[in-house]
This record gives sequence, structure tokens and C-alpha cells, in this order.
Amino acid sequence: MPRTSAEQRRKEFVTAAVKVIAEKGIEGATTRRIAAEAGASLATLHYCYDSKEELFHDIFENMANAVRDSVWHVAPGCGLGRAAATLLRQLMGWYLSEETYARAQSEVFYWGIRQHPEAGMKYYSAFFEVVEEHLIRGLRDDDDRNLVPILTHMVFAAADGLLPQWLAHGDPTATAVDIDTFAEAFERLTERRRP
Repeated sequence: MPRTSAEQRRKEFVTAAVKVIAEKGIEGATTRRIAAEAGASLATLHYCYDSKEELFHDIFENMANAVRDSVWHVAPGCGLGRAAATLLRQLMGWYLSEETYARAQSEVFYWGIRQHPEAGMKYYSAFFEVVEEHLIRGLRDDDDRNLVPILTHMVFAAADGLLPQWLAHGDPTATAVDIDTFAEAFERLTERRRP
């Protein structure tokens, strides 16, 4: 039987931890439960990770990379408001299609802010940078570039509010209406700031 590499094992532990965190929360995500979910021994988990905190950091990084690499796409020159609306729709679409990851990401993010504020802000800042890059890609010549950081914050403020609301109520129709309302607000704001 072929041996599983440490890198592959780490991926398996991240996947298992995401599932356990989504079901049990951070407090319920014991190393024993995570190892069992991954079909591995506790010793193997401790071989791959020095601490549960290290595993949690890998989870957030893994999710950030997944979102960055597969979720956000903006047509060049589509307009700043349209770009912001598109990014919010794409992010929320990913959350709605990946509920397990969405639940785990919320848990891990708030854990990170409480336990390791500098790391939590580092990951959050990485998301901000990617959104800013995409908004800049969407700029039209007549867009107000000063709106880029404002809309970056607005995209995250909207998503950070919509995500727990959707997780609590589970109503995708109401969430879709809310997303459309925010998207329209982004487009109206940028239209008002055009010369």
C-alpha cells in the first residue's frame, strides 16, 4: 500500500477540520475528532501539526487561497460599481455553495481575531488586497479611483453581514434580494461620483 505524503495528510486534516469546525464549532474541534474524521491516528495529526492553532492557520490560508484562485473574476473596464457588485455576488455565491467552508471560515476568523489578532488581520488584509486588485481591473476611465478602498470595505461589510444572516436563517431567496440591493447601491454610488 502506498504511503501518504505529509503534504497530502495535511490537506486531509484541513478538510477534516473544516467539517468538524462547521459541525461542532472551534471549541468542539478537538484534535481527536479531527484525526478520526480524517481516518488517521492522533499521532499522525501531531506529526503533521505542532498545534491545533497551526492547523487552524492552515485552514484559513487554504480557504483564502481557494476563494482568491477560483471565485473572483472581473471583466477589465466593466466599471467600478459593476466590479464591486460582481465581487460581492461571487463571494456570496461561493459561501452559499460551500456552506461547510462558510461556517468553518466564520468560526476560524473569529477565533483568529480573539487568539491571534495579528494573524487574523493578516488574512483579512490579504482578502482586501485581492478585492482591491479586482476593483482596479474593473475601473473605467470616468470612475473615481478614490472609491476603490471605500468599495473594498463595503464589499466586505456587506458579505460579513450577509453571511451570518444566511447561516442563521437559511433563506437563499432573501439573501439573493439582499445581495441585489447591495449590488445596486454599489453601482449607484459609482454613477453619482462620475463627472
